[in-house]
Amino acid sequence: MTIRPVCVAALLLPFSLQAQTSPEEFFGHPMGADRQLVDYHQIQAYFEQLDEESGRVSVTTIGETTLGEEMIMAIITSEANMANLDRYQEISRRLSDPRGLSPEEARQLSQEGKVIVLMTHGLHASEIGTSQGVLESAYKLATGDTPFDSEEILDDVILLLIPVANPDGQLMITNWYREYLDTTYEGGPMPWLYHHYAGHDNNRDGIANNLIETRAISRVLWHDWFPQIYDDPHQMGKINARMFVPQFLDPADPNIHPLIFSGIDLIGAKMAYDLQKAGFKGVVHDAMFASAWWKGTLTSNAMVHNTTGLFTELASVNIATPVYVDPNEIPEVYTKQTLRFTDPWPGGWWHLRDIVDYLLNSTMSLVELAALHKEDWLYNYYQMGRDAVEVRRPGDPFAFVIPAQQRDYPSMLRTLEMLDFGGAEIHQATEAFVADGMNFPEGSFVIHTAQPFRPYVLNILGERRYPGGVPTNLQDNASHALPMQMGVAFNQIDEPFEAPLELLAGIPYPSAMTPPSTAYVVLNAAENAAYAVAFALLQQNADVYRSTGTVDVEGEQLLAGSFIVANSSQVQDALPGLLEEWHASVHGLEDMNGLESVAMRLPRVGLYQSWRSNMDEGWTRFVFDDFGIPFTTLHNADVRGNLNGQYDVIVFANENPSVIKTGLPEPGTSGYAGGLGAYPPEYDGGIGDEGVQALEEFVAGGGILVALDNAGPLFAQEFNLPVRNSLEGLSASEFFVPTSLLRLEVDNTTPIGYGMPDEAAAMFFRSVAYTTWLPPSGDWDREVVASYPDENVLLRGWTSGEEQLARRAAVVDAGYVDGRVILIGFRTQHRGQTHGTYKFLFNALLYPEMN
Repeated sequence: MTIRPVCVAALLLPFSLQAQTSPEEFFGHPMGADRQLVDYHQIQAYFEQLDEESGRVSVTTIGETTLGEEMIMAIITSEANMANLDRYQEISRRLSDPRGLSPEEARQLSQEGKVIVLMTHGLHASEIGTSQGVLESAYKLATGDTPFDSEEILDDVILLLIPVANPDGQLMITNWYREYLDTTYEGGPMPWLYHHYAGHDNNRDGIANNLIETRAISRVLWHDWFPQIYDDPHQMGKINARMFVPQFLDPADPNIHPLIFSGIDLIGAKMAYDLQKAGFKGVVHDAMFASAWWKGTLTSNAMVHNTTGLFTELASVNIATPVYVDPNEIPEVYTKQTLRFTDPWPGGWWHLRDIVDYLLNSTMSLVELAALHKEDWLYNYYQMGRDAVEVRRPGDPFAFVIPAQQRDYPSMLRTLEMLDFGGAEIHQATEAFVADGMNFPEGSFVIHTAQPFRPYVLNILGERRYPGGVPTNLQDNASHALPMQMGVAFNQIDEPFEAPLELLAGIPYPSAMTPPSTAYVVLNAAENAAYAVAFALLQQNADVYRSTGTVDVEGEQLLAGSFIVANSSQVQDALPGLLEEWHASVHGLEDMNGLESVAMRLPRVGLYQSWRSNMDEGWTRFVFDDFGIPFTTLHNADVRGNLNGQYDVIVFANENPSVIKTGLPEPGTSGYAGGLGAYPPEYDGGIGDEGVQALEEFVAGGGILVALDNAGPLFAQEFNLPVRNSLEGLSASEFFVPTSLLRLEVDNTTPIGYGMPDEAAAMFFRSVAYTTWLPPSGDWDREVVASYPDENVLLRGWTSGEEQLARRAAVVDAGYVDGRVILIGFRTQHRGQTHGTYKFLFNALLYPEMN
């Protein structure tokens, strides 16, 4: 790339390099110009140019995306600060942990340090305006074209700009938009996910950090930089307010320090004031979806790590195509002046450039405010950590203990990995101990709540009770309880106790078991890792069997469904590496005489993918890839073909039944009008009656159809199975469950229940429950694998109308002619977090009758 020479005038400035090339000069059009988009590769090139031209800008790589793109972050600050970044990182890290640091020392560090502000852009790739506006923000800060003295402000602020938090998706959206420019479909929706796995759900990955993009951002937040402020600007719908800024909606999460909410309100007020001062209309706060109840997003995860985390929302256009909003189309609530909406927008044309202008103004407001209260932000960061360590509120638990003995030890290790990466301090007991009257063995893991990130520990492990009323403001999880999702036993300890503990510097992975030299080896079906090892061995054509009853090996009784593998030389070569990777346990077995078992083969799995960017399908792909399960993606035309002989199992992730069949929701429901004619013909429609008939023939011919959550009722009805959704037609006043963990009673002697405990936790998210009845003839069959109990259904979260679930089926194994339809009435693989219920899906893929 040709670098423009530095002009002589720039040499007279107090910093050595002055950015010369504006975005408009670099790209040939203003940022936010109608129907013009800059893609991620161009953004990357421009930031590299700024880095070369300006001493205020330094570009670094923070990771790689799912599809192999570099993730960049620009550091913008004064040149003097650039020369001492390591020192300011260390000050911020030191202030994050108050232990051994006096208030006087913290004051001194707050005076010396710089407030660190992180901003991410374009996390949701279709909300593309922020990835365009950040270019102009960076240029103006680098050149000093700001409403404040930029040299003075940037001497107190280190701004970390991630220009695109989802580079893969940004490239997808820009390519899609450009392809259909000047056609009927210009600015329309894209028919596939704009994150390879998660789509819009990539902002709900803050719990597990499954996505490598999430891990890159989280690493910046509480591993490398420890910022005091984090802002994540987004976009929203087109017809309401022009911009949302904080305050957030009640209720406030009681585990989050009040200084966080006060800081958020201060920033929001400054943004609103500066926007109003500049004549920007339609700014609202305390509205819409802006819940202050922790929900596991990156923003809320920042809050529970004592970082003042906020997001804003800007009204959208059709990607880069302007929209005209008729004044009569604006909802009445956004036409009237109120204290939370002081200057309504009158309607009219709304352009991509408007998004850039609002973002630019609010970014400058944030940077200026950060500098004005620099010492406060830094010292408050210390103070919140100090309160977390020293102040135990009434009712707070003292600690959580994860016992050393677990039925699924590898899943416990995955849980510890998530907690450790999330910044939780974990100790391990070097001797047995007693806490709250319970005995815990040596090796148990202890997580004290008195640690700097106490809010994180409480929210990810503790019981979160919504403070009264119907939680209509909840946008997502009412509770997380990570170990419960993972199928891991843990205990809340309320009273202080003493035990010999060792602080862990990482996860203590056990040494891989040495495979026995017996004729057969056995993998325990209670462990998810056993399935990963079994799939890997099946792909190598190993002789693998599943027990249909319990297996007594080496003095231990393993559950039905355990894997028995002929210990060939090929297996002996492969097994050590697989055990090292998955930490699975293995047992020796000399012969299979008397064992009831079924020979297995690698299933030919098809996974349906509609043209409606279904996030649950993406997470299903993630789980399959995570556990090494081979599969083929099926689209509408593939389903309408001849399926028998090509596939053994076909999986439908959670999706609206009408969307699966027709490509559209039911007439009159949300999304119906917006879907009509929005997609090019090759991406329109569903599987249709022809697809339903092909699937029915597939099942009748011996195939297995797996339907997750809301996909299930479609096939129950179309195949006339003796199963119906018992919740259909209930109003919100009769039944309402925000995303919550519910108790399941499981029959683990059945093929779909193999390896499961007698009780499990299901993540219920607008899910279904089934009523079954005696089938009318021999063509049908049904077996309830898991059901909700008579009472005490709720484990964590919130329910209204819980009685509607009593004794209803959650997992049904329905026979139809020679095949099976497996109906799992919840998201068994929800966001790659619910490892505790993965086995329902894995067992459906490895159904013994298929073999």
